[in-house]
Amino acid sequence: MVELKGIAWDHPRGYEPLIAATKEYEYHNPYLTIKWDVRSLREFGDMPIEHLIERYDLITIDHPYMGQADKNGLLLRLEAHLSEDEICNLEAQTLGGCFEAYSYNQHLYALPIDAAALVTAYRKDKIKEAGLSLPEDREELKYFYCKIPTGYSVAWALCPTDIWCTFLSLCAQNAGSGFIKNRQIDVKVGGSVLDELKYHIEFSHPNSLYWNPIQILDRMGTYEDIIYSPYLFGYTNYSRSGYTKNLLHFTNSPIGAQENISTILGGVGLAVSLRCKNPVDAASFVKYIASAEIQKGIFTRSGGQPANKLAWLSMENNQLCNNFFCDTISTIEKAYIRPQHPRWNEFQEQGADLIHDGLLKDMSSKVIMSMLNELYQSIK
Repeated sequence: MVELKGIAWDHPRGYEPLIAATKEYEYHNPYLTIKWDVRSLREFGDMPIEHLIERYDLITIDHPYMGQADKNGLLLRLEAHLSEDEICNLEAQTLGGCFEAYSYNQHLYALPIDAAALVTAYRKDKIKEAGLSLPEDREELKYFYCKIPTGYSVAWALCPTDIWCTFLSLCAQNAGSGFIKNRQIDVKVGGSVLDELKYHIEFSHPNSLYWNPIQILDRMGTYEDIIYSPYLFGYTNYSRSGYTKNLLHFTNSPIGAQENISTILGGVGLAVSLRCKNPVDAASFVKYIASAEIQKGIFTRSGGQPANKLAWLSMENNQLCNNFFCDTISTIEKAYIRPQHPRWNEFQEQGADLIHDGLLKDMSSKVIMSMLNELYQSIK
């Protein structure tokens, strides 16, 4: 018998499709068992994978870790376990930049199994009842607040982790993907976005600076006060009938000046620890989970949010999720990919806290940007 141990992230979207697909895989491979643990969403984004590679064979991972994994020799190079045709087929079937995001220095360190980007969540029933049209760009968004009926509000996901993702998204929407150069964020671009965020905070639900996407979606799905959230990571779970009391719908977020860039790319890759004692079996399972058949079928049916394009184009999956996939696919296809160089995640974690604290204290955008770039230069 071969036993593998994996680490997923603690949300039904994160672990239920893996558990369901694992049972299917074990049925066809009775010599093998896979046990899954979970870690929080915050740990998924911030915990160094150095803490995981000794304990787990299979690791769900965020793509900005690829540079660190390459530098420190943490993950199995999957190109050694997949044929050239298999790699080409997977890449061709994967949405937008989801596949390339897990490559670094010409090595493939994970396969994308989950695709996400910042999108808009809204209560379609309430929006229709109020006779509102959803804002298509950020200028329209500024005028949207005054149209919201009394008793309803707009919420932003602006806890430290998510304010960082929104900040980078709006910077990319304004200036394209080149706003970060030589470990320096363009001060004018960043300062303008911080000023804009301050404006939106004034018109948003007072808890916005403390909420993550799941907290907002749970509230929208349970209560009646929040009817719109312009930038948060989408979750198909909430677009499925019966997951929460209120059905939520999703669409593309308001755009900025760069129409070819939507919002920041999120999602999940599945990697194999370089310490894994059964790398062939582990790599085979990763390939299985990323395959079109599994992504389109049991993975999505079990609450997953696949990275495979065929799964997103499936009529059956769109019926299951009230058109979540077809209504947000252009966002994934145009999503901005964060830097992946070593220690980016260390900067990301500290930078997120810095921006969040600066906005809480109403510091000037110029001061926040100066502190942010000083931090970036110090982490090498």
